[in-house]
Amino acid sequence: MKARVLYACSAAVVILAALAQLGAQPAAARQASLASTLTADQALPLTCVQAWAVAGKSYGPMLSIVTTLAKVSLANRELRFPNTREAGIDAGTGIAQDCKADPQALLYAVVDKHVRRVVEAGNTASLR
Repeated sequence: MKARVLYACSAAVVILAALAQLGAQPAAARQASLASTLTADQALPLTCVQAWAVAGKSYGPMLSIVTTLAKVSLANRELRFPNTREAGIDAGTGIAQDCKADPQALLYAVVDKHVRRVVEAGNTASLR
């Protein structure tokens, strides 16, 4: 009888440990997955720090949120973003710096500012 109880307790401990480990992983995966499936309406009210948390503090999901907001900005302003790596890096660097300077800023406002800046810089460069 004691052996049976000991065996059952050991099995329960192993199962609980496995469940705890599995439970920790999907939370982060769900967070990252949530960030990549956010609609514009869901992303618009987020501050920089809130978006970073929703992205699971990971670059890929955060990029997805920023891209969604950039598309809203471009559509609303009827602009075309330059299709160059440099333009993306320029906008991304500006967004990161502004969010670092003011984590409570609305991410959309920061994204909109840098999307407009990069588009205007590209338009100015193409006129030369």
